[in-house]
Amino acid sequence: MKKNKGISEHEKFVKEQNEWCFLPNKQKIRYNSIILLELFQLEDFDKLIQGLDILYEELRPHQDSRLDYRKILENSKSSLFKRNTLNFPYISDLRFKGKILPDAVFYQLGDYIRHLHIKLYQILPSAVVLQIQVYIDEEASTRINDVIYSYHKEVKEPIITPKGKFTKIYGPTNLKEKEIHSLKDEIKNQAITFLSKFFRGYFFKLNEKYDSIIPSIDLFSLEYPISDKEILKWGLENSSFFQCFKTDINGYISFKYNQYLFCQDNYENFHNYLIFANRKISKSEMYSSIDANIEETLNFCCFDLLAIDRLLEVQERLAGEFNSKISKEISDLNKNKLKNVLNNRKEIYKEIFYFERFKVEFKNYHPIPDKFSFESLGEKKSKLFDNLSNNIKRKISDISDILNIFNQNSESILRLKNIEYAKKMQDWVMCLTILIIILTLTQIFLAFRN
Repeated sequence: MKKNKGISEHEKFVKEQNEWCFLPNKQKIRYNSIILLELFQLEDFDKLIQGLDILYEELRPHQDSRLDYRKILENSKSSLFKRNTLNFPYISDLRFKGKILPDAVFYQLGDYIRHLHIKLYQILPSAVVLQIQVYIDEEASTRINDVIYSYHKEVKEPIITPKGKFTKIYGPTNLKEKEIHSLKDEIKNQAITFLSKFFRGYFFKLNEKYDSIIPSIDLFSLEYPISDKEILKWGLENSSFFQCFKTDINGYISFKYNQYLFCQDNYENFHNYLIFANRKISKSEMYSSIDANIEETLNFCCFDLLAIDRLLEVQERLAGEFNSKISKEISDLNKNKLKNVLNNRKEIYKEIFYFERFKVEFKNYHPIPDKFSFESLGEKKSKLFDNLSNNIKRKISDISDILNIFNQNSESILRLKNIEYAKKMQDWVMCLTILIIILTLTQIFLAFRN
């Protein structure tokens, strides 16, 4: 009997799975930057101003004109429906001090971060969005390419369940996706940790409670076809490569504008986004390099609708939580725990007030004119920002309906409880009246006897 030599059929299959993730000619991908979105509501404007004052306190005096955020934020309290945009000076890593960008401020930013650039958008009278672009060192790209083009073995993980034990197998694509996601998270968390020293808005505060809550866009660049049809074909042929980034290219949720391809990731919690820039058609006449062109051009696109859409995703979850809060309120009312009821009611009213204020203001929302016209790749064309706007309007209507129902039911419960309380008070007053009458008659009777 002959002994098997070389690798087994299964090992060959695992090797093929690794190679499915390879791009033709092992093309290298560049991880250019991450765009983070943070939202501040009116109640936190003063804290935002204080944080920005500290962040930019070392800026050279002649750059003060670029720090007009105090005027914008303070005037927003009295100026309705006036939109503003403000570009802040760069924040650069300390290793660049004395070398480039003399009109920046310098901090220790993290292992992979070159610079941060913040742009402020006043989108509503009571809300501003910070769009933060995190510029990434080439070392991160090297690590990602090493992950893509290395051979991973399968990993088997024993799982014990009430129904028995089984083995979960992680193939090469799963492992590569996990490693790339881990690196992206590491860089994102470095930026968030640094910025949180100066300000914490709506999403930064919720970051510990909800995974991937902060809206983010990862910007990559590589060469790919130009026409929509060829891009779809290219995406299908390299689907395993895109699985490593937890995304895919399709005609419904992939959008293109000039050299940029906008995609959505496939994570289960909050979806975030990726942009693949086409190095083949990215011209660099106005910039020092293709990478600078890819990164800086995207600064002219406002992604505020992504922040608004994420805000409403959170509101949807809060609206769902109101159901359990009202059930608890009923229980507390039955147990006469009025303090708990009042605290619960304050929390609900606060959230309803914030939502109602947002709903009124969004009716007068006007998009910032620098948005890029991202258009879907499919035959039935649609525009990214139009889709987002329509989705936001639908969510506002749905949340409003849910809150109205819960609020009406809760108010009905409180009214019934008030009626019950009034009835008990009436009975108690009647008993007290009868007791007083009896005591009075007793006193009169005793007086006559004496």
